[in-house]
Amino acid sequence: MKFFLVHTCFLCLLFYPVASSAQSIAGIRKEKEKSEKEIAYLDKLLNETKSSRSLSFERLNIVQKKVSQTKQLIRSLEKEMDYYEGQIQVNEKKIGELGENRKAILELYSKLVYGLWKKKDKADKMMFIFAAADFNQAYNRYKYFEQIQSYSKRQFEQIRVINDSLESRNNKLKEYIVQKNEILKEIDVQNRSLLEQQEGENRLIREFRKKEKELAKKLEAEQKNRARLAKELDRLIAQEIKKAAKTGKPTEIRLTPEQQLVSDEFVKNKGKLPWPVEQGIVTEKFGIRTNPLHPNVKQENAGVTIATLKNSEVRAVFDGVVASVVFYPGYNNIVMISHGNYYTAYTNLVEVKVKEQQAVKTKQVIGKVGYDVEKGSVFTFTVNKEFEKQDPEQWLAK
Repeated sequence: MKFFLVHTCFLCLLFYPVASSAQSIAGIRKEKEKSEKEIAYLDKLLNETKSSRSLSFERLNIVQKKVSQTKQLIRSLEKEMDYYEGQIQVNEKKIGELGENRKAILELYSKLVYGLWKKKDKADKMMFIFAAADFNQAYNRYKYFEQIQSYSKRQFEQIRVINDSLESRNNKLKEYIVQKNEILKEIDVQNRSLLEQQEGENRLIREFRKKEKELAKKLEAEQKNRARLAKELDRLIAQEIKKAAKTGKPTEIRLTPEQQLVSDEFVKNKGKLPWPVEQGIVTEKFGIRTNPLHPNVKQENAGVTIATLKNSEVRAVFDGVVASVVFYPGYNNIVMISHGNYYTAYTNLVEVKVKEQQAVKTKQVIGKVGYDVEKGSVFTFTVNKEFEKQDPEQWLAK
């Protein structure tokens, strides 16, 4: 009985490593699918600006983002390959253990069968039972033969289970080897693609450096535009604060109970707010950063710059009231929405669909992103707590 239980437990444990690895491979595949989707989306963005002969940092940012995502995809593929290699090793080990186990059981079973064969004559069995000294001994001899027969059946069943397990393991091993080889091919394809992308990135950088003076002027103009935009956003916020201030002091805001509730809910949803577009990528992050081609030039972003597809609709990220809708040179329209004492702003909007003092709901369309043949469809999204600038990526859902 002990022998039977040990082998039953052994067989149950055989399948544990596969089950425990299911979550890890699911996570790896999720990472891989995410990278593949982002690369496909970046290709669409690049196609929308490929006809332009002008150089733009927006295009370079997208190319660099694609290089980064391809590297991430390769890392995910390598993780998947490592997983399959691990599963191959596990299966090879288990196949060896099963083989040894079957060998041991077969040896015991063969001895048992040989012993029974020697006592195969029914008359011998009956004589052995009736030759007992008393009834108890005869009964024990009868039970002995019964237990041998039962044990023989269990051993036979155990051998059958192990044979089935071996077949299953061998099939699984073949499957993992095929999958590993497919992943290796895919890694090779993506490595070649990465080399092409890096060459494209280097080519763009060389073109940028040939026109360094022209680009320096562009950078200077962009810096001035961003500074003007930041001032304009501060002006719009100051205007709203003044409207809600106590006794005319521009820093003391008196929120209504409803506004306070909206403000509190806005804070509770930090890290969970929907994106202002259905699909897009951050090409420039919040804060001060060094220009990739001009290390001495610092660029400041009051929010995040998001690239999206042509004619993409822009949505409010949370319930609120439209505080301002203004046209601003270089940025088309700016829509600012109040969420209590928090403000979100969306620049470079066309076909604006809201007006000042209008209540808006989460994901309500407020306009479309303006398109530029050189830059594509990009806009700046900002989050402020009164005058305090926030990093929008910390507020948006991942």
